[in-house]
Amino acid sequence: TVSATGQAVLQEGIEDVVFVNLQFASGLMAHLHLSWLHPRKERRLTLVCSQKMVDFDDQRRELRICDKGYDRPPEFSQFAEFLTIRDGDVLIPQLPMEEPLRVELRHFLHCIQTGASPESDLTTGVRVTAVLEAAERSVRSGGAPLTIDQ
Repeated sequence: TVSATGQAVLQEGIEDVVFVNLQFASGLMAHLHLSWLHPRKERRLTLVCSQKMVDFDDQRRELRICDKGYDRPPEFSQFAEFLTIRDGDVLIPQLPMEEPLRVELRHFLHCIQTGASPESDLTTGVRVTAVLEAAERSVRSGGAPLTIDQ
């Protein structure tokens, strides 16, 4: 499902700030904060998992892998033993700096030359478009959660 709320500040009918919540059939969820007006231009992806967390900052081309999570023992006798929060080291691997459009075009040309399937194919494009359309309809209906047809 997709649930979205937004506000048109600069131009009526065109939201400048949007908050989108996605709920997947698997139980996973995602939150998007989109803004033309935000004072910091960010393109950031954060994955919060049980064993580790990953934070990717596309503006700085920085990936951080955090040993942060929780451990749950199979058995416990006291509430204090139920959950142990782990806050360990942070690994920042070196990422190659390459122009994203150049990488995308190289992949596109490779697919044309070899007949390989692109990473982002037509099916992916249709699915992304369905999410965007549902988010827009949700904004228009006051943030109501909408199911996306497969």
